Amino acid sequence: MSNIHDSLTELVGNTPLVRLHGYEKKLGLKAHLLAKVEYFNPIGSIKDRIVLRIIEDAEREGKIKPGVTTLIEYTSGNTGIAVSAIGAMKGYDVTIYLQDGTSQERFDIMRAFGANVTRISNVPEIQDALKTTNGDFVAATNILKQHIRDRQAAGEDIFFVDQMLNPKNPLAHHDTTGLEIWEQTEGDLAAVVSAVGTGGTIRGISDYVKSKNPAVKVVAVEPALDATALTGIHNFTEVPQERVPVTVRNTTGVYDEVLIATVKPSFEAARIVAKSDGVLVGNSSGAALWGATELAKRPEYEGKNIVVVFPDTGLRYLSTDLFKE
Repeated sequence: MSNIHDSLTELVGNTPLVRLHGYEKKLGLKAHLLAKVEYFNPIGSIKDRIVLRIIEDAEREGKIKPGVTTLIEYTSGNTGIAVSAIGAMKGYDVTIYLQDGTSQERFDIMRAFGANVTRISNVPEIQDALKTTNGDFVAATNILKQHIRDRQAAGEDIFFVDQMLNPKNPLAHHDTTGLEIWEQTEGDLAAVVSAVGTGGTIRGISDYVKSKNPAVKVVAVEPALDATALTGIHNFTEVPQERVPVTVRNTTGVYDEVLIATVKPSFEAARIVAKSDGVLVGNSSGAALWGATELAKRPEYEGKNIVVVFPDTGLRYLSTDLFKE
C-alpha cells in the first residue's frame, strides 16, 4: 500500500518553508523571511539528513553491517540523536560522546533510543584538549579520532560517523536541503542565512543555490568567541585554521558575508518567533534568525525573499535558559 512507509527513514527531508509573517510585522521588516523548518524531519532536526546519507552510503560501500558494527559519534546533540535513532531502526549499537553544556533533554533522548552516551567530561584526554583550546569542538574531535583508531587497531568493528570531516555531510545538503530551498522558492531567492556548526549545511546549500544563481547571497552566522551558550555552532574566522571546520576552511565562494552572533539577541529572536508565529526553535536557529533579521533591515532586501535555516526544535532546550526571560 503506497500510503504506508516501511521506516521513518523514508520521511527524511522535504521540510516546509514557512513565511514568518508575525515576526516580520512585529519588527517592522520589509523583506520576506522564509524559515526552513527542519524539526519536521522525523527525528526532529536537520541532522537526520546527513546521518541517513552517511550510514546508507557506508552500508552500500560495505563499511558497516547491522548487528556487527558499532556506530560512534561526538556531538553537541542533534547528530547524536539522529545516529541513535537511525542506528536503532537499522540494528546497530551506538556509542555517543556528548559535548558538555548541552541540554539534559538531548542526553535523555539518545538514551531512550538505546545509545550508550558518555559526556566528554568523563573522557580525560578529550577534556585536556578542550581546556587548552577554550572548549573547541574540532580539537576534541581530533583527539577522539585517535582514540577510535586505537580501538580499531585493537580489532573492534566500529565506525566513526565523523560529521566534521565526512564529505557526505555537505553532499547531503547539496542534494536535498539546497535543492528543496531552490524549488520551494521557485528560484525567487535573494539570500540564505545559516548558522555554522560543522559547516556542512551552509556549504551544501551554497554549492547548490549558487550553481543555479551566483547572485544569491549566502550569509554565515558564527558565535562570538565568548558566546558559549550558543551550543551547536562554531567559530571559523577568529580561530586558528586547524580549528576551523574543514567544509569552510580555505574555501572561496561558500559564503558572501559573516555575521557574529551574541547570546542575548539570539535568544531574544528565538523567544519572539515562538510568540509571533508559534515556531519553537533552538538557540542556533535563534542565532540564524538574528542574522537574517539584520539582513532584512537593509533597504536592498525590501520585498525580497531571505531563507533562514532553523536546524531543530526548541523542545530540546526547555531545561536551558533559552526561554527563561
